[in-house]
Amino acid sequence: MKKILLFALVLSVLLGIGGCGKRGNTLYVFNWSDYIDPDLIKEFERANNCKVRESTYDSNENMLTKVMSSRQAYDIVVPSGDHVSIMQRQNLLEPLDRSKLKNYGNLDPKLLAKASSFDPGNLYSVPYFWGLTGLIYNIKQVPPDVVATQSWSALGDPFFEGKQKITMLEDAREVVGAALIFAGFDPNDTSPQAMAEAEKVLLVWDKNITQYDSESFKTEVANGTTWLAQGYNGDALQRMVDHADLGFYLPVEGTSLWMDNMVIMKSSQNKELAYKFIDFLLDAANAKRNAEYTQYPTPNLAAYQLLDDEIKANLLIYPDEAYLQKCHMIQFIGERAGAIDKLFEQIRMN
Repeated sequence: MKKILLFALVLSVLLGIGGCGKRGNTLYVFNWSDYIDPDLIKEFERANNCKVRESTYDSNENMLTKVMSSRQAYDIVVPSGDHVSIMQRQNLLEPLDRSKLKNYGNLDPKLLAKASSFDPGNLYSVPYFWGLTGLIYNIKQVPPDVVATQSWSALGDPFFEGKQKITMLEDAREVVGAALIFAGFDPNDTSPQAMAEAEKVLLVWDKNITQYDSESFKTEVANGTTWLAQGYNGDALQRMVDHADLGFYLPVEGTSLWMDNMVIMKSSQNKELAYKFIDFLLDAANAKRNAEYTQYPTPNLAAYQLLDDEIKANLLIYPDEAYLQKCHMIQFIGERAGAIDKLFEQIRMN
């Protein structure tokens, strides 16, 4: 009996020290892939005597489906702006207690103002990264003249006819949005005229598309399986660090501008640890390291000021004001998004 009691005592002490096996000391994060410096997670775990379990998704739509259907109680999710609005309207989000975020003041007021377009008053979300969507390509496979104009038109270039070497994102707002911009419309425009013109563009592009997938391009453009792909600027730049044969550009016609945000789920079983994690990532030094790892533009002004001048001068990360004027924030458009979803499904099934 003494041995049993001793074993129980030792076990309880070990659990008290480690804590990672208990739900109360485990943080469940649902995030985009390759979107956080793994070393930062390890440091947070050590500092808070906890475990961070990260699951990933490749589109806002897939994220929302998983959140709505899964029994898994995620603590933190990282939706894009329009999906912050959707999740808030479905009563999924915890209102923020900013008194628990001592580093909240590091955020850029100008970007917080932009975020208020999908989260009025910034009540539910904390900007994580923002970015732009463009085209990544394999320099060995794509002739210079095909990408010389730096246009969305490369997706429909006759060079790719019959080759099936192009991919686009599995994201209705991004795919249809690109076609709308190329046709001269705002990507949030769902008028009959805009949808008709976008369909004409997509029918041309689709002849060259192998698949609509948000992950495959990260490896396939480098290995030559895919030659040209729609992709996010940070993802593209991450791959270009290790692969000299890759190129990337932001289309001259303009592109979508999006912002991803950290939110705490109302169903979270560990809100206090969630606040600590968000505040940890808002720390200027940590946010700087995270921006350097992901190669996405940071909304953290204090972190931006710490970045090397070479990074701040990279127009593929931080475009100049003239280009930003041609970019469009993907907005929450309510039921009107149904027209975009319908067109995307029609093209995918074509």
